[in-house]
Amino acid sequence: MSLIDNVISKAREYVGVSEYPPESNNVKFNTDYYEKEVYDSSTATYPWCVTFLWDVFRMAGAEKVFCDGIKTASTETVYSHYKDKNMLFSKGQRGDIILLLTGEAGKNRRVNHAGIVVGVNTDGTYETIEGNTGNGDIANGGMVMTRKRNFDGKGYTIVGFARPDYKNQSNIQVQTDKQISNEIPISARLTIVGSGVRVRTAPNTSSSLLKNLSEGEVVKASGRIASRYNPWFHIAEGWISGKFVKGWIKDYNDNNRWWYVEKDYRYAKAEWKNISGNEYCFGKDSYLFVNCYIKSALSGVYYWVDGDGAYQKQHDTTSPNRKYRIVENYKMENAYIK
Repeated sequence: MSLIDNVISKAREYVGVSEYPPESNNVKFNTDYYEKEVYDSSTATYPWCVTFLWDVFRMAGAEKVFCDGIKTASTETVYSHYKDKNMLFSKGQRGDIILLLTGEAGKNRRVNHAGIVVGVNTDGTYETIEGNTGNGDIANGGMVMTRKRNFDGKGYTIVGFARPDYKNQSNIQVQTDKQISNEIPISARLTIVGSGVRVRTAPNTSSSLLKNLSEGEVVKASGRIASRYNPWFHIAEGWISGKFVKGWIKDYNDNNRWWYVEKDYRYAKAEWKNISGNEYCFGKDSYLFVNCYIKSALSGVYYWVDGDGAYQKQHDTTSPNRKYRIVENYKMENAYIK
Protein backbone atom coordinates (compact mmCIF):
# COMPACT_ATOMS: atom_id res chain seq x y z
CA MET A 1 0.00 0.00 0.00
CA SER A 2 1.02 3.61 -0.51
CA LEU A 3 1.70 5.86 2.45
CA ILE A 4 -1.66 7.60 1.91
CA ASP A 5 -3.34 4.18 2.01
CA ASN A 6 -1.53 3.38 5.26
CA VAL A 7 -2.64 6.62 6.91
CA ILE A 8 -6.26 6.24 5.80
CA SER A 9 -6.32 2.58 6.80
CA LYS A 10 -5.05 3.52 10.25
CA ALA A 11 -7.73 6.22 10.57
CA ARG A 12 -10.45 3.69 9.68
CA GLU A 13 -9.33 1.43 12.52
CA TYR A 14 -10.50 4.01 15.04
CA VAL A 15 -13.91 4.89 13.62
CA GLY A 16 -16.35 4.58 16.50
CA VAL A 17 -13.82 5.32 19.24
CA SER A 18 -15.11 7.94 21.67
CA GLU A 19 -13.86 9.88 24.67
CA TYR A 20 -14.71 8.64 28.14
CA PRO A 21 -16.30 9.93 30.26
CA PRO A 22 -18.40 11.94 27.80
CA GLU A 23 -17.40 15.60 27.42
CA SER A 24 -14.05 14.95 29.15
CA ASN A 25 -11.74 14.85 26.09
CA ASN A 26 -10.08 11.83 27.72
CA VAL A 27 -9.27 9.68 24.69
CA LYS A 28 -6.41 7.55 23.39
CA PHE A 29 -5.19 10.19 20.93
CA ASN A 30 -4.77 12.83 23.64
CA THR A 31 -3.05 10.30 25.88
CA ASP A 32 -0.57 9.50 23.11
CA TYR A 33 -0.03 13.17 22.28
CA TYR A 34 0.47 14.45 25.84
CA GLU A 35 2.04 11.16 27.01
CA LYS A 36 -0.39 11.02 29.91
CA GLU A 37 -4.15 10.95 30.41
CA VAL A 38 -5.73 14.41 30.29
CA TYR A 39 -9.19 15.62 31.22
CA ASP A 40 -10.90 18.94 30.66
CA SER A 41 -11.01 21.17 33.73
CA SER A 42 -11.89 24.73 34.66
CA THR A 43 -8.35 25.79 33.72
CA ALA A 44 -7.54 23.64 30.67
CA THR A 45 -9.31 22.00 27.74
CA TYR A 46 -7.99 19.37 25.34
CA PRO A 47 -9.86 19.33 22.01
CA TRP A 48 -8.63 16.41 19.96
CA CYS A 49 -9.53 16.57 16.27
CA VAL A 50 -5.89 17.46 15.48
CA THR A 51 -4.32 15.09 18.02
CA PHE A 52 -6.36 12.37 16.32
CA LEU A 53 -4.72 13.25 13.00
CA TRP A 54 -1.25 13.58 14.55
CA ASP A 55 -1.63 10.16 16.19
CA VAL A 56 -2.95 8.47 13.05
CA PHE A 57 -0.02 9.75 10.99
CA ARG A 58 2.37 8.71 13.77
CA MET A 59 0.96 5.18 14.03
CA ALA A 60 1.12 4.86 10.24
CA GLY A 61 4.84 5.70 10.36
CA ALA A 62 4.31 9.16 8.89
CA GLU A 63 4.78 11.51 11.84
CA LYS A 64 7.22 13.65 9.85
CA VAL A 65 4.64 13.99 7.08
CA PHE A 66 1.95 15.55 9.27
CA CYS A 67 2.76 19.29 9.37
CA ASP A 68 6.30 18.32 8.31
CA GLY A 69 6.98 16.91 11.75
CA ILE A 70 5.55 19.78 13.81
CA LYS A 71 3.84 18.42 16.89
CA THR A 72 0.66 20.42 17.33
CA ALA A 73 -2.87 20.03 18.65
CA SER A 74 -4.05 23.28 17.06
CA THR A 75 -6.19 23.65 13.94
CA GLU A 76 -4.88 27.21 13.60
CA THR A 77 -1.29 25.93 13.50
CA VAL A 78 -2.18 23.38 10.81
CA TYR A 79 -3.90 26.10 8.78
CA SER A 80 -0.99 28.56 9.10
CA HIS A 81 1.67 25.95 8.36
CA TYR A 82 0.17 24.83 5.07
CA LYS A 83 -0.93 28.33 4.07
CA ASP A 84 2.62 29.62 4.54
CA LYS A 85 3.90 26.76 2.36
CA ASN A 86 1.33 27.52 -0.36
CA MET A 87 -0.06 24.04 0.22
CA LEU A 88 -3.61 25.08 1.15
CA PHE A 89 -6.07 24.41 -1.68
CA SER A 90 -9.69 25.21 -2.45
CA LYS A 91 -10.32 21.72 -3.85
CA GLY A 92 -9.33 18.58 -2.04
CA GLN A 93 -7.94 15.18 -2.90
CA ARG A 94 -7.54 11.89 -1.11
CA GLY A 95 -5.10 12.20 1.80
CA ASP A 96 -5.66 15.94 2.30
CA ILE A 97 -6.50 17.45 5.68
CA ILE A 98 -9.88 19.14 5.43
CA LEU A 99 -10.17 22.32 7.51
CA LEU A 100 -13.56 23.55 8.69
CA LEU A 101 -14.99 26.57 10.47
CA THR A 102 -18.16 25.69 12.36
CA GLY A 103 -20.94 27.78 13.79
CA GLU A 104 -19.62 27.12 17.30
CA ALA A 105 -16.24 28.71 16.56
CA GLY A 106 -15.11 31.60 18.70
CA LYS A 107 -14.72 35.12 17.42
CA ASN A 108 -11.73 35.73 15.13
CA ARG A 109 -11.16 32.01 14.54
CA ARG A 110 -10.15 31.06 11.00
CA VAL A 111 -10.63 27.33 11.53
CA ASN A 112 -11.69 25.11 14.43
CA HIS A 113 -12.07 21.57 13.12
CA ALA A 114 -10.13 19.14 10.91
CA GLY A 115 -10.27 15.66 9.44
CA ILE A 116 -8.69 13.58 6.71
CA VAL A 117 -10.15 13.18 3.23
CA VAL A 118 -10.57 9.49 2.42
CA GLY A 119 -12.47 9.89 -0.83
CA VAL A 120 -13.70 12.42 -3.39
CA ASN A 121 -17.14 11.80 -4.90
CA THR A 122 -18.23 12.63 -8.44
CA ASP A 123 -20.79 15.12 -7.12
CA GLY A 124 -18.02 17.20 -5.52
CA THR A 125 -18.59 16.01 -1.96
CA TYR A 126 -15.85 14.61 0.25
CA GLU A 127 -15.76 11.49 2.39
CA THR A 128 -13.80 12.19 5.55
CA ILE A 129 -12.79 10.63 8.85
CA GLU A 130 -12.78 13.10 11.72
CA GLY A 131 -11.93 12.93 15.39
CA ASN A 132 -13.90 14.68 18.14
CA THR A 133 -17.00 15.09 15.99
CA GLY A 134 -20.63 14.12 16.37
CA ASN A 135 -24.06 14.42 14.84
CA GLY A 136 -24.96 17.29 17.16
CA ASP A 137 -21.64 19.09 17.65
CA ILE A 138 -19.43 19.05 14.57
CA ALA A 139 -16.23 20.22 16.29
CA ASN A 140 -16.65 18.80 19.79
CA GLY A 141 -18.77 15.69 19.44
CA GLY A 142 -16.44 13.30 21.23
CA MET A 143 -16.20 10.51 18.63
CA VAL A 144 -14.25 9.37 15.58
CA MET A 145 -16.71 9.25 12.68
CA THR A 146 -16.91 9.03 8.90
CA ARG A 147 -18.57 12.15 7.49
CA LYS A 148 -19.62 13.56 4.14
CA ARG A 149 -18.64 17.20 3.61
CA ASN A 150 -19.58 19.64 0.89
CA PHE A 151 -19.36 23.35 0.21
CA ASP A 152 -23.07 23.81 0.96
CA GLY A 153 -22.93 21.98 4.28
CA LYS A 154 -25.12 23.05 7.17
CA GLY A 155 -23.40 24.48 10.24
CA TYR A 156 -19.90 24.70 8.78
CA THR A 157 -17.75 26.18 6.03
CA ILE A 158 -14.92 24.37 4.27
CA VAL A 159 -11.96 26.70 4.76
CA GLY A 160 -9.57 24.71 2.60
CA PHE A 161 -7.58 21.53 2.11
CA ALA A 162 -4.07 21.22 3.56
CA ARG A 163 -1.90 18.91 1.47
CA PRO A 164 0.77 16.92 3.36
CA ASP A 165 3.96 16.06 1.51
CA TYR A 166 3.72 12.28 1.59
CA LYS A 167 7.01 12.04 -0.31
CA ASN A 168 8.64 13.42 2.85
CA GLN A 169 8.45 9.89 4.28
CA SER A 170 11.90 9.16 2.86
CA ASN A 171 13.37 11.79 5.19
CA ILE A 172 12.13 10.18 8.39
CA GLN A 173 15.00 7.75 8.94
CA VAL A 174 17.58 10.37 7.95
CA GLN A 175 16.24 12.78 10.57
CA THR A 176 16.11 10.06 13.22
CA ASP A 177 19.71 9.05 12.51
CA LYS A 178 20.77 12.69 12.76
CA GLN A 179 19.09 12.96 16.15
CA ILE A 180 20.91 9.94 17.49
CA SER A 181 24.24 11.21 16.18
CA ASN A 182 23.67 14.29 18.37
CA GLU A 183 23.53 12.20 21.53
CA ILE A 184 25.55 13.61 24.42
CA PRO A 185 27.13 11.06 26.78
CA ILE A 186 25.93 11.57 30.34
CA SER A 187 25.70 9.89 33.70
CA ALA A 188 22.35 10.35 35.43
CA ARG A 189 20.01 8.74 37.91
CA LEU A 190 16.53 9.97 37.04
CA THR A 191 13.19 9.61 38.79
CA ILE A 192 10.08 9.20 36.64
CA VAL A 193 7.54 11.98 37.19
CA GLY A 194 4.21 10.93 35.71
CA SER A 195 2.35 7.69 35.06
CA GLY A 196 2.63 5.58 31.94
CA VAL A 197 5.84 7.21 30.68
CA ARG A 198 6.72 5.44 27.44
CA VAL A 199 10.03 3.79 26.61
CA ARG A 200 10.63 3.84 22.85
CA THR A 201 13.12 2.32 20.43
CA ALA A 202 14.34 5.73 19.20
CA PRO A 203 14.15 9.38 20.35
CA ASN A 204 10.88 10.23 18.60
CA THR A 205 7.21 9.51 19.21
CA SER A 206 6.80 7.65 15.92
CA SER A 207 9.15 4.88 17.05
CA SER A 208 7.93 1.62 18.55
CA LEU A 209 6.74 1.42 22.14
CA LEU A 210 8.75 -0.98 24.32
CA LYS A 211 7.23 -0.56 27.78
CA ASN A 212 5.70 1.95 30.21
CA LEU A 213 7.32 3.31 33.36
CA SER A 214 5.43 4.24 36.52
CA GLU A 215 5.59 7.30 38.74
CA GLY A 216 8.57 7.14 41.10
CA GLU A 217 10.59 4.53 39.19
CA VAL A 218 14.32 5.28 39.04
CA VAL A 219 16.33 4.76 35.85
CA LYS A 220 19.93 5.32 34.84
CA ALA A 221 20.61 7.32 31.69
CA SER A 222 23.77 7.17 29.59
CA GLY A 223 22.94 9.77 26.94
CA ARG A 224 20.61 12.59 25.99
CA ILE A 225 19.49 14.56 22.97
CA ALA A 226 20.28 18.23 23.56
CA SER A 227 17.01 19.87 22.57
CA ARG A 228 15.11 22.22 24.86
CA TYR A 229 11.81 21.62 23.09
CA ASN A 230 12.12 17.90 22.31
CA PRO A 231 14.43 16.37 24.93
CA TRP A 232 15.11 12.63 25.20
CA PHE A 233 17.15 10.49 27.57
CA HIS A 234 18.80 7.20 26.63
CA ILE A 235 18.29 4.49 29.24
CA ALA A 236 19.15 0.78 29.17
CA GLU A 237 15.74 -0.24 27.77
CA GLY A 238 15.48 2.51 25.13
CA TRP A 239 14.54 6.21 25.06
CA ILE A 240 12.23 8.27 27.29
CA SER A 241 10.96 11.83 26.99
CA GLY A 242 12.91 14.37 29.01
CA LYS A 243 9.67 16.03 30.08
CA PHE A 244 8.78 13.37 32.64
CA VAL A 245 11.91 13.01 34.75
CA LYS A 246 13.80 14.77 37.51
CA GLY A 247 17.31 14.33 38.84
CA TRP A 248 20.99 15.22 38.64
CA ILE A 249 22.78 14.91 35.30
CA LYS A 250 26.51 14.87 34.59
CA ASP A 251 27.18 15.89 30.98
CA TYR A 252 30.07 14.22 29.15
CA ASN A 253 30.73 12.32 32.42
CA ASP A 254 32.62 15.44 33.54
CA ASN A 255 32.42 16.22 37.28
CA ASN A 256 32.43 19.93 36.41
CA ARG A 257 29.26 19.68 34.32
CA TRP A 258 26.49 18.83 36.75
CA TRP A 259 22.98 20.23 36.33
CA TYR A 260 19.51 19.42 37.61
CA VAL A 261 16.37 18.72 35.58
CA GLU A 262 12.75 18.81 36.75
CA LYS A 263 9.41 17.86 35.21
CA ASP A 264 8.62 19.53 31.87
CA TYR A 265 12.38 19.81 31.27
CA ARG A 266 12.76 22.80 33.57
CA TYR A 267 16.21 23.52 34.96
CA ALA A 268 17.88 26.21 37.04
CA LYS A 269 19.86 28.93 35.29
CA ALA A 270 21.76 31.82 36.93
CA GLU A 271 20.07 31.22 40.27
CA TRP A 272 20.20 29.57 43.66
CA LYS A 273 17.95 26.57 44.14
CA ASN A 274 17.00 24.39 47.09
CA ILE A 275 17.17 20.70 46.21
CA SER A 276 16.48 18.06 48.86
CA GLY A 277 17.21 20.54 51.65
CA ASN A 278 20.52 21.85 50.28
CA GLU A 279 21.18 25.16 48.55
CA TYR A 280 22.92 25.04 45.17
CA CYS A 281 24.00 27.77 42.78
CA PHE A 282 23.82 27.43 39.00
CA GLY A 283 25.59 29.61 36.45
CA LYS A 284 24.16 31.22 33.34
CA ASP A 285 25.11 28.01 31.48
CA SER A 286 22.89 26.03 33.93
CA TYR A 287 25.83 24.05 35.26
CA LEU A 288 26.53 23.78 39.00
CA PHE A 289 29.20 25.85 40.73
CA VAL A 290 31.53 23.65 42.82
CA ASN A 291 34.53 24.28 45.10
CA CYS A 292 34.33 28.05 44.95
CA TYR A 293 33.24 31.23 46.71
CA ILE A 294 30.16 32.97 45.34
CA LYS A 295 29.47 36.59 46.18
CA SER A 296 26.04 37.40 47.57
CA ALA A 297 23.84 39.43 45.24
CA LEU A 298 22.69 41.47 48.26
CA SER A 299 25.84 42.07 50.32
CA GLY A 300 29.62 41.73 50.40
CA VAL A 301 29.47 38.23 51.87
CA TYR A 302 30.95 35.33 49.93
CA TYR A 303 29.34 31.89 50.19
CA TRP A 304 31.34 28.67 49.96
CA VAL A 305 30.02 25.72 47.93
CA ASP A 306 31.81 22.40 48.33
CA GLY A 307 32.81 19.70 45.87
CA ASP A 308 29.19 18.56 45.60
CA GLY A 309 28.05 22.13 44.99
CA ALA A 310 26.24 22.38 48.35
CA TYR A 311 26.34 25.70 50.22
CA GLN A 312 28.23 25.55 53.54
CA LYS A 313 27.00 28.40 55.74
CA GLN A 314 29.76 28.01 58.33
CA HIS A 315 32.26 29.29 55.75
CA ASP A 316 30.52 32.62 55.03
CA THR A 317 33.19 35.32 54.76
CA THR A 318 33.94 38.79 53.49
CA SER A 319 37.55 37.77 52.76
CA PRO A 320 37.50 34.66 50.57
CA ASN A 321 40.64 32.56 50.12
CA ARG A 322 42.02 33.61 46.74
CA LYS A 323 43.52 30.22 45.98
CA TYR A 324 39.97 29.13 45.14
CA ARG A 325 37.75 30.40 42.39
CA ILE A 326 35.90 33.62 43.24
CA VAL A 327 32.56 34.16 41.52
CA GLU A 328 31.69 37.84 41.67
CA ASN A 329 28.42 37.66 39.72
CA TYR A 330 26.90 34.19 39.40
CA LYS A 331 24.10 35.53 37.19
CA MET A 332 26.61 36.54 34.52
CA GLU A 333 29.24 33.79 34.80
CA ASN A 334 29.33 30.26 33.46
CA ALA A 335 29.87 27.61 36.09
CA TYR A 336 31.79 25.41 33.67
CA ILE A 337 35.19 26.68 32.56
CA LYS A 338 37.14 24.75 29.96
